[in-house]
Amino acid sequence: MKRWKKFLALLLALLCLSSVSALAAGERVEAIQVNGKSLDLTDLPREPYWEGETLMVPLRKIAEALGYTVTWDRELHAAVVDDDYIQRAVLRPGTAQVDFTGHLKVIDMERTVENVAKTVIHQGYTYVPLEFFREFFNDTALESGTVTVAPSMAELCG
Repeated sequence: MKRWKKFLALLLALLCLSSVSALAAGERVEAIQVNGKSLDLTDLPREPYWEGETLMVPLRKIAEALGYTVTWDRELHAAVVDDDYIQRAVLRPGTAQVDFTGHLKVIDMERTVENVAKTVIHQGYTYVPLEFFREFFNDTALESGTVTVAPSMAELCG
């Protein structure tokens, strides 16, 4: 029970805080760091790119670096991201809609959200808005050409 109370406190803290760093549209992305570790982007068909005001990033590279499982569901024709603890997301190419289901019994995490841009596939690699990772309780930022993604370490607001 103590574990659930801590999780609920974290969830409330996340709702109280704004962990969004301002992103400069058009700024070239030189690197992506997840939990302080740089990702190898050399095998990607294209670098992270801007879709208007939205930075599109490689889903699998970042999600797996965060410890999430990423699979392709042929039946749904969708990418599935699962943190194996709190929630699972289904992203369909060509749409901005993301369907979440939760693993928790005390908090209903089921919801549908609209990303700010559509999920896109480039030569077999799925790209999503950087903001997608905030739905998985991560902080994101772009500063001096480096994208950073890390689990949120929010404290309770008073």
